[in-house]
Amino acid sequence: MSDSGQECAFVVDGLTYRGIEWGNPEGPLIIALHGWLDNALSFSVLAPHLAQFRLVALDLSGQGHSDHRSADATYHIWDDVPQLLGIVEQLDEGSVTVMGHSRGAAIAVLLAAALGDRCSHLVLLDGMLPIPAEETAAAQQFVQAQRDREAARTRRRRHFTDVAGFINARVKLGFSESSARLLAPRALRPHDNGFELTHDPRLNQASAVKLTAGMIAAFYASLSVKTLVLVAEEGLRVRTGLEASLQAISHLSDCSVQRVPGKHHTHMEEGAEIIATKVVSFFEGASEGATAEETV
Repeated sequence: MSDSGQECAFVVDGLTYRGIEWGNPEGPLIIALHGWLDNALSFSVLAPHLAQFRLVALDLSGQGHSDHRSADATYHIWDDVPQLLGIVEQLDEGSVTVMGHSRGAAIAVLLAAALGDRCSHLVLLDGMLPIPAEETAAAQQFVQAQRDREAARTRRRRHFTDVAGFINARVKLGFSESSARLLAPRALRPHDNGFELTHDPRLNQASAVKLTAGMIAAFYASLSVKTLVLVAEEGLRVRTGLEASLQAISHLSDCSVQRVPGKHHTHMEEGAEIIATKVVSFFEGASEGATAEETV
């Protein structure tokens, strides 16, 4: 299999999920889940460093080349889980590692919980379950979701005259130019002498329901899977409150937390090789580079 990977597709519950497979078809299976509004290509820098594994990176529903969900559906972090379970069944492996970045890491935690003993390892790349919601904000959150849904009915898809326009827009959001360019083939499709985004605009809407601190703690406490949490030194969790996140994952029974250089998308940039080394060591039973403070 080449470094560019091989296209793959799975149909579950009438939805087609597309993705890219890299590595050794006979190696341990890793299901890789990308972050919000990214796609399977976000793992294309990391994948060659994990060539001993069978790495299947999926475009989550409503993103990349995968189908959008039906008009009455939502995009909560748990909505992909039933279909992801179906994909695991189709891959027909005895056990599976789940790897996720950012929003994909949150989905990975839920998928690991649903898989139970079938999930042998869990790898979270600068992401965990979301920052918990306050119970007192539940009504406000719900109402905002309804307003977002109504506003989306008349919102037009964003259009770019060329790929450079998309890259510039992503750079303004904190991406490197190389990372933005990497995502473009699955993030854009031709439209009206230019390009439009492939993702479902509903992914920009507020979630109607969010997990509370107690619910998050319960999910983590339910997991016995070996877990590796890699925190980017200039990443999202560092900016949004790392200590609270570390407190939450202290409920995991077998977890190593390690720092890696770079920003939120470091797995697509300078951190890819270091991340791969840590993942391989994790599989081998080591916790290379971890200190007593970094290991939960």
